[in-house]
Amino acid sequence: MHISICLHNQREADLRQDGDVSSQVCQHCLSAGAQCDRTTIRFRSGLALPKSPNAAFPDQKDWPRIHGKVRFHDETPKIVSQYVGSLEADFCWIDQVEKSPLPENQPIAQVHTPELPQTRLEDAENNSLSQLPYDPLDVSPSSVSFYSTTSHRSRASSKPFQPYTVRESILIRNFVENMALWADITDPHRHFEIDVPIRAFHEPVLRNAIFAFSSRHLNRQTANDSTDALQYHNLCVQILIPALSDPEEHITEDILAAVAILRQHEEMDGEDNQFHLTGTTHILNTVSTFGSSGGLGEAAAWLCLRQDIYVSLTTQQPLRTNLENFHDSDIFHREDDFAWSSRMVFLLAKVLQTAFLDSSTVSLINEEVEEWFRSKPESFEPVRIVPSDLEVGYRFPIIWMLLPVHVIGLQYYHIAKIVLALSESSQPSSTYESLRHSRIIEKNVRHHLLTILGLAQSNPRAENTLFTARHSLVAWGWMLRYSSDQTAAESLLRDMHSRTGWNMDSLVQTLREQWQDEAGLN
Repeated sequence: MHISICLHNQREADLRQDGDVSSQVCQHCLSAGAQCDRTTIRFRSGLALPKSPNAAFPDQKDWPRIHGKVRFHDETPKIVSQYVGSLEADFCWIDQVEKSPLPENQPIAQVHTPELPQTRLEDAENNSLSQLPYDPLDVSPSSVSFYSTTSHRSRASSKPFQPYTVRESILIRNFVENMALWADITDPHRHFEIDVPIRAFHEPVLRNAIFAFSSRHLNRQTANDSTDALQYHNLCVQILIPALSDPEEHITEDILAAVAILRQHEEMDGEDNQFHLTGTTHILNTVSTFGSSGGLGEAAAWLCLRQDIYVSLTTQQPLRTNLENFHDSDIFHREDDFAWSSRMVFLLAKVLQTAFLDSSTVSLINEEVEEWFRSKPESFEPVRIVPSDLEVGYRFPIIWMLLPVHVIGLQYYHIAKIVLALSESSQPSSTYESLRHSRIIEKNVRHHLLTILGLAQSNPRAENTLFTARHSLVAWGWMLRYSSDQTAAESLLRDMHSRTGWNMDSLVQTLREQWQDEAGLN
């Protein structure tokens, strides 16, 4: 027998029964482009051992004894590390593949990227989804993963990664660059931008939720924007139904995040059926630890709470979420700007709970809201303010803020002030005082409403603030008496539709009817 050993890489050896092995090149030297310096050793053969194992290794034979300690060195981790690429290389590779004119359903992991010609990303976006590339309930173990480092793999799931089609690569990237920022508005760790897409490599429930929401967003300007999104939505629901039927200890943060994403997708419908809102609040109220668990679970819980606040505002109904589940969150102990905005979100939730369930404590919660405003960090102060001016041509005040997290904190403050103003109980001494008090409240509400709209229009980077402005118009848009204010509100809603995909037709029509009724009464 021959054994051929490379002097540069002594771990690798080629064994042959016969023939010249000196010409063999080891994989290590081949990859490095180095000359393979090999030496060949010939072993003696034909030791004429008896065929019987008992004769070859007799029990009575004296065998050499081992002196000292025996140490075994496991080189497996070091060898494996040579075959696992870095995260940066993986995403760079994905970015190159995304620009290739490939068939819609060809798995990207099978593409040899260096030979791909470049093309426009818009060309790939125009392809239609004709066939989904996998069964979400049956993930193939032979799938090739872009990203296979042990830490993230174990953190997300033991399931292997199913290669993305070109269309799906566009969808996941669109989610990361756009809608994930909506979910992370008060999250300094940006779990939906960073953690969720990585988990989606191995979690079909997250992957399909992302694809459904992103497809709806990308196709927001087309006549029929529901085909792709509906297919992915149905696949996600097929996974969720059995998962939500399991005992509560089996409901993971991936499940909560997926339902929260589907709820965002559902909110974009012209008619909101609130099916997934029921799902998120059920999970939060059943698995009470999510509200203070940290990580993705808590990030998803805060997103679900904001979704519940939106419905409470627009329907004038109590919250469904149990706020006690958030009492142990670390946002009440931290002093960063994200924690301050989250506290204002929680305060608004308490305001809504008070307004619809126990109005006797309105004054107490009002003091908490004012204390937040007095104590907020200096970073929440606007960097520029220009009052509204009809003569100049703008009706909303210009209020520039440093970051989106500051915008959302102030918007929630002004919404809380509106709800508190409308919840105040008074006993005027006369009809005149009663009407006067009503006019004062309406003027106060209109001031806060215009501020909310101005914050949204003045900070286009903070797209979440458009949602807050939209919810406020649903609740109190009828109070805009001047035609210039009404025109400006419609323009803001149209801009929101073009940027986010939310359907505004029904709301605009409702507002016009309300404004017409108010004009008739006046």
